[in-house]
Amino acid sequence: MDGIRASWAGRAGRTFAVLRHTISAFHLLGADPYDRLLDEITARLLPFEGQDFMVTPLTDAPELASALGRTGCLWVKDETANVTGSHKGRHLMATLLYLEALRRRHGSGARKVLAIYSCGNAAVGASAVARAGGYELHAFVPAEVDPVILTMLRDRGAVVETIRRATTGEGDPCYCAFREAVTERGWIPFACAGPENWSNLEGGATLGWELVMQLRAEARTIDSVVVQVGGGALARAIAQAFEEALELGLLAALPRVHACQPEGGFPFVRAYHLVLREIARRHRLAFDLGYDRTADPQGQLTELAAFILGGAGQIGEVAAFARRNFDAPSVQAVLQELLHHRERFMWPWDGLPPRSLAHGILDDVTYDWYYLLEALLRTGGRAVVVREETIRQAHAAARQHTGIPVCPTGASGLAGLIELSSAGVIAPSESAGLFFTGFDRVDACC
Repeated sequence: MDGIRASWAGRAGRTFAVLRHTISAFHLLGADPYDRLLDEITARLLPFEGQDFMVTPLTDAPELASALGRTGCLWVKDETANVTGSHKGRHLMATLLYLEALRRRHGSGARKVLAIYSCGNAAVGASAVARAGGYELHAFVPAEVDPVILTMLRDRGAVVETIRRATTGEGDPCYCAFREAVTERGWIPFACAGPENWSNLEGGATLGWELVMQLRAEARTIDSVVVQVGGGALARAIAQAFEEALELGLLAALPRVHACQPEGGFPFVRAYHLVLREIARRHRLAFDLGYDRTADPQGQLTELAAFILGGAGQIGEVAAFARRNFDAPSVQAVLQELLHHRERFMWPWDGLPPRSLAHGILDDVTYDWYYLLEALLRTGGRAVVVREETIRQAHAAARQHTGIPVCPTGASGLAGLIELSSAGVIAPSESAGLFFTGFDRVDACC
C-alpha cells in the first residue's frame, strides 16, 4: 500500500510508472530493471504513436448528469486520448512488460510470434504495443472489418488474417482461428481475455486503479460503476482493482459493479439471470424465468428480454439476497457448480447474427464471465440489456454534454446507466462512474 501511495504521489503521470506495484513485471525484475525496461519500450513507442500510456482524466460531468435528471455526481473516465484511442493498449502493455521481463530473467531468448482476435480497437492497440516491443503480431479480424482499422494495423506492421463468419451459435470464427494458431503453431496469446492471457488483466486493472487514486485525491467516493461488456476483460479487471484496493485499505467500500450489453447480443446478461434463477431455485425464492436452452433460441432470448423488463422486483430481490449471502456456503455452492457446468450458463451466442451500433461489444462469448459474475453478485450489481435507441441516445448525449469524442461502443456504459436508472436500480441521487473507452472513428470502434 505504501509503495502504491508513494509512486502515485512522487512520479509523473505515466500509468505503468505510477502503478508499477500492481504489475507483475515490476515484481519479477525489481525496481531499477523494471524502470529501464519501461523506459526502453516507451522510447520505441513514442516515435510511432506520439504518446505514452499516461493517467487519463477523471472528470465530474454535471451537465451530462443534469441532462439525465441526475443529482448525484457523475464521474467519467476518458480513455479516448490514450494510445491508439482506446483502453485496449493498456491491457496489452502489461503483457508486453511481462513477456520482456521473462526474456530478461531467462537470457533474452528469441521473441515468439503473438496472436490476437479482435474486430478493431484491441488489434490496433496490440499492434502498437507489439511494434514497440519488437514482436511479430498476427491479428485475426472479421472479413468485413473497417478499412480504417486495416490501414492502422498494417501501418503498425501487423499481419492481418481476415476471417469470414459462416454461421452463428458456434462462437466467434476469429477466436476459433486464433485458438488454432495458439495451439497448433505455438504462438503467444496477446489478447484482452483473462482465460487466454492473465497478464492483460493487470493492464486493464490500471484503469480501475487510476479511478480509485483519483477519487482519493478528491476525497470523494462512488456508489456504482456501469461498464460495457463484450468479452468481459475490462469490467473484470476494473472490479479486480476495486477489490485489491479495498483489501489494501485504499477504498472504504466496494462500489456496485453493473454490466450492460446491447440487445443485439448479450451472452453475459443471459448467464447472469440464469445464475440468479439457480440461486432462487435453491433458496425457494420467486423467479419466474422459464428459459429452456433446448427450445427455439430466438424465442427464448425474446422471453428473457421480456422477463428482464417485467421481472425487476424478483431480479432485485434475488440480487440483494445473493449480495447479503455471497460468502454463505449455499451461494458459494452455486458458484462452484458454474465451474463444473459452464455450458449451462455460458455458451456462444445462438440468436440472430449479432448487430448493434455498439458493435465493439458483440462478442459471441463473454470470456471473463465467471469472475465478472462474482463481482456483480458480491457487490449487488446488475446486468442489463440496452436497447439500440438508448445506445444512440447515450452516444449523442455524451458528445453533446461532455465534448469527449467517444464512439458508440465507448459510450454504451452510459446507455446502461440510463436503463438502470429508468428501472430504479441506480437512484438519481447516487454517485455513478462511467468509462468512455474509445475514440470515435465512426465505424472503427471495438
